[in-house]
Amino acid sequence: MARGRLAFLTNEEIRRIHETSLRVLEEVGVVVHSESVANMLTTSGAEISKTGKRVLVPESLVRTSLASAPKSILLAARDKSRDIRIPVSDRIRVANGGEGVYVKDLLTGESRPSTLEDYRNFVVLSEALPQVDFCWGMVGALDQPLNLKNIVEFKTCLEHTTKHFQGGASSVQEARDMLELGSIITGGYEELRKRPIFSSVQCPISPLAFESGLSEAQVEFARAGIPVVAMVASVAGLASPVTLAGSLAQVNAENLASLVISQVARKGAPWIYSSDSAPGDLVRGSIDYGALEGELMRTGAGQMGRFYGLPTMVAGISLENSSLLLGRVRDGVPYMAMQALVPSDLGSGLGGIDQAAGASFEQLLVDAWVWEVARGFARQFAADDAAISFETIREAGLDGNFLGKRHTLTRFKKELSGTDNPESSLSGKGDSGARGDLLRRAKVEVRAMLSRPKALMVSKDESDRMTEFIKRFS
Repeated sequence: MARGRLAFLTNEEIRRIHETSLRVLEEVGVVVHSESVANMLTTSGAEISKTGKRVLVPESLVRTSLASAPKSILLAARDKSRDIRIPVSDRIRVANGGEGVYVKDLLTGESRPSTLEDYRNFVVLSEALPQVDFCWGMVGALDQPLNLKNIVEFKTCLEHTTKHFQGGASSVQEARDMLELGSIITGGYEELRKRPIFSSVQCPISPLAFESGLSEAQVEFARAGIPVVAMVASVAGLASPVTLAGSLAQVNAENLASLVISQVARKGAPWIYSSDSAPGDLVRGSIDYGALEGELMRTGAGQMGRFYGLPTMVAGISLENSSLLLGRVRDGVPYMAMQALVPSDLGSGLGGIDQAAGASFEQLLVDAWVWEVARGFARQFAADDAAISFETIREAGLDGNFLGKRHTLTRFKKELSGTDNPESSLSGKGDSGARGDLLRRAKVEVRAMLSRPKALMVSKDESDRMTEFIKRFS
């Protein structure tokens, strides 16, 4: 099967980035702020630099880590029909965005700090939307005590979705808490290892550093069989080289260093190559997720992950604030069509706004509606002899008629989506809507969806046991 996807690095350029990354790890090294993680690495073949401040990772350790890393990973769901096995062959599996700090009404412009109720409502919407394949915590529950925030959010997600959940832990204790709650739902730690119903985003810190709590949590998850996503968030020109190739070399080095941490912690630990890197806005000194070069950075990272044969999560899927301009679904398709072509197994971002700093309920629905159409641009296409059909070309070459051929009549709906779906056409078929119509439609739908009873997706006993566990920290 053929599948539409972007690629811009040649094989020679991929090899050059790979070799540069190995040199960076061996000669420059990484800063590991956790003494226990640094000791674990040096015991397994890494060295401490002459200054004593950096861990130098030899090529041999990278190669053994690449060899032991699983090339296929299960992201289990409580509803087994929603399991995700990566790599995927057909299309990117997507989640909503993550961990904004406010909720905004895009139609009025009003915003407010996010609460646990907002967190719960976003989970409920994500559970209900078929376009959302797995779930992120959309916003922070800022009304919760700091020591309870992460674990209360995690419990809330377990209670309101049957999809795979992707979270994160900032300390080894938070990781252990998440494992404890997960084991309540799965019926034990070993069952959780066999069917990991959640995975964890554990980010390296650019440039070339690993924070103490994050790296120790990563080790804990690796040993427990929980998939770890090494979401590198380099900002070109600010936290990595300003050139695309230079940033990709650093992104790759940080990913490889994270891989080594997981594989040294436990050989065969599930691990996902990832990047949320983007160009920097050097005038404002900030990240620019909307920059045109951003998709090239994601594409390059995806090509590097594919080079190693590893599962990848490098796609950002969202319209951000551009939804204010949309009258119909098709108006947003060009924005997302390129995102759909990034070579990635997983993506996230639905519902995020303002460079992922906040979130919007209406935006989540608009993103989902547009994504349902845009993802078709990267669907699988048959490319075998029957699909090419020399016979049809020969017959039509003689009589000039393709429309009446069986080859056309049996395949046109799958091959040409715009034929019966005006939203799949960029040429403006059908009526046009006024700016903001799509958001107004989404606002009505959000109110209807959230007015329904919010049923628990766990048993009362499981919910009570999680509640009792959290009471220990109160």
